[in-house]
Amino acid sequence: MTTDNLDTESRSATRQRPLFVSAIAVLLSLAALAVVPIGIIFSLRSDGGTSTLLETLLATVILAALGLLLARGMWAMKNWARTAVSMLLGMGLLYLVVTVLFEVSAQIFGGEHVISLAAILEAVARGLLKIVAIGVVPGAIVYGLTRLSPHFDESPGQRAFVDRGVRYLLVATALSAIVIVFLIILFTFTEAWESIEKIGLDTMLLGTIWRPGSIIGMEDAQFGLLPMIVGATLSTFGAIVLGVPLSLGTAILLAEIAPPLVRETVRPAVELLAGIPSVVYGLFGMVILAPLIREIKMPYNTGFGLLNASIILAVMILPTVTNITEDAIRAVPKHYKEGSLALGATHWQTIWSVMLPTARSGIVAAIILGIGRALGETMALIMVIGNSIAMPAPLNDNPLTIFLSTARTLTGNIAVEINYAAGVHRSALFFTGVMLFGMILVVNMAARYLMRERLSS
Repeated sequence: MTTDNLDTESRSATRQRPLFVSAIAVLLSLAALAVVPIGIIFSLRSDGGTSTLLETLLATVILAALGLLLARGMWAMKNWARTAVSMLLGMGLLYLVVTVLFEVSAQIFGGEHVISLAAILEAVARGLLKIVAIGVVPGAIVYGLTRLSPHFDESPGQRAFVDRGVRYLLVATALSAIVIVFLIILFTFTEAWESIEKIGLDTMLLGTIWRPGSIIGMEDAQFGLLPMIVGATLSTFGAIVLGVPLSLGTAILLAEIAPPLVRETVRPAVELLAGIPSVVYGLFGMVILAPLIREIKMPYNTGFGLLNASIILAVMILPTVTNITEDAIRAVPKHYKEGSLALGATHWQTIWSVMLPTARSGIVAAIILGIGRALGETMALIMVIGNSIAMPAPLNDNPLTIFLSTARTLTGNIAVEINYAAGVHRSALFFTGVMLFGMILVVNMAARYLMRERLSS
């Protein structure tokens, strides 16, 4: 007997149909054939007319055909049939678990009074017993098919089909982010179109007065967004000026300088800043920072304004910029640092002249994310910035005192007025959202341009 014949017999023995698989194929065939009379009975009893009858019969035929196709695939020991049956049973088990979970939750939380601990344990036990009683057979089938996977035949075409399906699924998952962003922009722009038509872009972008006339008793409404644009820009600029150096220094410390004990202490503290709710930052600004800023002897200095908002935003963007910058510094190839030190450079010279320029793209990305975080913050700024709809202006001849003046941001404008806005006023608030998208887009384009110029030079 030749080697080829031995290999053929070995493969045939490996793919010999187990009794378990034969039983599943027979059950699938019987279930598919049982669908036909059941569908006919339902279609005859329905009162929906001819169209409903035809739809029921068509669904019956499709289900029966799919059942017979799966049965034939299982009988022929095809791997696609095993996968399809396992997936269907797995989805059924997931649906069972979710349904029982909601039933138990309704029993525990749905009553008028708090039930006792014994009643809660009883409801949970009943739910578990229901899952076990109903899911034991499908679970056993899935387990058996998984153990018998070496017996099933999988052709190269089927393997390629699975690979293509997974690749297309991953591509669709990646593109879903783009589609979602596009849909959000489209919705926001559609809602803002009424204000663009009736008010005009030049009036909203260059107007310095925001006065929704009919709401506050004025005859003519004015929707100038320039004070909010200036407020958002100045507060973000102040946050970047204060926050980026702190974040960059913290990232260098964690990545290159700090000993393990200090690193394991500082890093959780920085990460904890990202988990603090923004309303807590707002309370800190109101109770702690506002009285401190009020100590600056200046007419009309209330402690609430752009400086307070910039400090709060600087602390809020600190974890984002620090973590991404640290990752960028750690991603610099190790031999860059070793080569610089071998040439006689000090540790700090290596960090400043080699590692930071190499990690420039990651640092710029961190700053962009920080700018987006600052532009998008709402609640904390509403509490500390003063919410004045007037154009920010210096309090005296010193231009830096503009940061002591009150202001309002674009996000704060939406949050404060959206609850009672209607008509053109509501559409103008949606245009404010469009402005936020535009500002983020300008920042991203500017960063990409700077990086391109840096690489070309």
